[in-house]
Amino acid sequence: MNVTTINGIQLAYRDEGQGTPLVLIHAFPLSHAMWEPQIADLSSNLRLIVPDLRGFGASELGEIPTSMEQYADDIGALLDSLGIARVALAGLSMGGYVAFAFLRKYRARVTALILADTRSGPDSDEGKMLREQNARMVENQGLKPLAEQMIPKLLAPNASTSLQNHVRQLIENNNDRGIAAALRAMATRPDSMPLLATIDVPTVVVVGTKDPLTPPSEAYTMSAKIPNSRLIEIADAAHLTNMEDPTAFNEGLRFVLPA
Repeated sequence: MNVTTINGIQLAYRDEGQGTPLVLIHAFPLSHAMWEPQIADLSSNLRLIVPDLRGFGASELGEIPTSMEQYADDIGALLDSLGIARVALAGLSMGGYVAFAFLRKYRARVTALILADTRSGPDSDEGKMLREQNARMVENQGLKPLAEQMIPKLLAPNASTSLQNHVRQLIENNNDRGIAAALRAMATRPDSMPLLATIDVPTVVVVGTKDPLTPPSEAYTMSAKIPNSRLIEIADAAHLTNMEDPTAFNEGLRFVLPA
């Protein structure tokens, strides 16, 4: 891992490979390590920038209020520190929310977009209440209960025990405060639906056919509204499509990235 100081925190990231730069933005409540299958396969012809978002993994949370926009600003500052002007951007789940925020603020810097197992609409009132309940649970009980609650939603029922254990470890290796802050940040994120029709870069929308958190219907809606986008469904995968079927996921990315 590399570490750089940006926006008042120590931000950890991987910088692997050479070629067209691609930023991989991880899901909640994981870290950059969820992208290991992509780092192994894609770094032969792409430059992969893979951060731990603030408060996740090895990155500090800091004192600035956490929001999707702040995560996006951190990525922008990281790219500035690396001298990278324009990038392809891939976000899975919460990473997609961050990608929308980045697109709103730094549109000219985005060359292609991958939106995986995410949604463009905001949380419902019920969803916001659930996020707050989970934030308080994490603050009071730590990350083990959250991991047990989320793994059946993140992975398909036939996921291997080793993959389940790996995801559990990634969750539990995070910081309680960072996870609680992210839950509250997701609850207050803006509606990105109006953004969809304005997206004018090559875009792929990826979804697992068994995703209970952001089901295929969400992906259909996004893809229908984004001009000339391509929809990729990954059979028998749930929410973490990049980990459950890396081969299919990586092939889907190639529709908007160099071969």
